[in-house]
Amino acid sequence: MAYTWNDIKLATLQKMFSSNGTTIQVDSSTKEYIESMPQAANEGLQLLATAGKFILKSQQIVVRDTKNLLTGAFEKYYVTDGEKTFNVAGAKSYYFTVMGTGIHCTVTVGENDPIIIETPVPEGEEDPHTIESNTGFAVFKGNLENPNKEMVTLSFSCEYPFEVRNVAMYEFNYPTDADVPVYEEYIRYYLPDVMESFYQLSENDIYFESDTGKGNYIAADEYYQEADKTLVIPRTETGIYTVYYKAYPEQITQQTADDYVLELDPEVAAILPLYMASQLYKDDDNAIATVYRNEFEVAFDRLSQKAKIQRKEEFVSESGWC
Repeated sequence: MAYTWNDIKLATLQKMFSSNGTTIQVDSSTKEYIESMPQAANEGLQLLATAGKFILKSQQIVVRDTKNLLTGAFEKYYVTDGEKTFNVAGAKSYYFTVMGTGIHCTVTVGENDPIIIETPVPEGEEDPHTIESNTGFAVFKGNLENPNKEMVTLSFSCEYPFEVRNVAMYEFNYPTDADVPVYEEYIRYYLPDVMESFYQLSENDIYFESDTGKGNYIAADEYYQEADKTLVIPRTETGIYTVYYKAYPEQITQQTADDYVLELDPEVAAILPLYMASQLYKDDDNAIATVYRNEFEVAFDRLSQKAKIQRKEEFVSESGWC
C-alpha cells in the first residue's frame, strides 16, 4: 500500500485531535501544526531509515577493461634522472597519476603545440604551469583532438625525483574529460557520488554478472569496502555489479505535494505519525506526547530487530535426487 504525504499528515492530526475525519481542515487550530509537520516528519524519517527499517535501493556499476595502447599494464616509474616520456600512435584520450613537486608535464599530438598539464591554482594566484602533488598521487585525465591518429607524446620533467603510475592512452574520445576511464588495478567508487541518497551498503548484497559467462550472476566476493562509503572493485573482473544499498529518505518540505508518495513500507508509515504527534504536541500536552513517543519507541525497537531475509542461494545434489 502506498502512503502519500496527505495520508501521513491526516493520521498525525487524527492522533492529536482524536478526529475521525477523512480530510484535513486547515484553520486556526491546525495551521501551526501543519506548518511544523515537515521538520517533524524529516526527523522521524531519518531515524527510521538509518536505524529502523532501511530504504533499500540498487545501482548497477559496469566495469570494463578498456584497452590501453601502451604496453606494460599498471607500471610504476620512480624517476630520478629528471625526465620520462611515453609515445604511442592514435591515442585520443589519456590517464595517469603522478606524485612530486614542480613537475612539468605536456601532451603533444603530432606536430601540434604541446598541451601543458598543470595543477589548478586558486583564482588570482600566478599559474606555475607545473604539477604540485606532495602528499599523494594526483589523477589527471582528458580527451585529445587526434582525428588522424597521429603520434602522441606524454612527457614529464622535473629537477626533483618524482613518480608516475598507471599511464594509459586510449584509442577513443569520451563525452567529457571526466568520463575518461580510470586505469587502476582496483577502481574506487565514492558511493555518494554514484548512488542517489546513499547512506550505507547493504550487507553482502552485491551481485556480479560476468562478461565471460563463467560463474554468471553470482554473489560477488571480489570487492572491498574502504571506510564507510568507498567501494573498491578489481578491474580484471569485468561485468555488471548490482549493488544494493541503504538510502536516506527524501526530504519533506513546505512545498511537498499532498499526493507525493513516500518511500515507506506500510509498517514504517504506520508509526511515523506517532513520532510526529509526539513532537508536535509536547508543548500542549506533554503527557499525551510522551505516550505517543513510548508507543513509537516500542514499534521502532521491533523494526530494528533484523528479520531473516532469504538471500540468493543454489545447491547441487550429489546423490542425484530431485
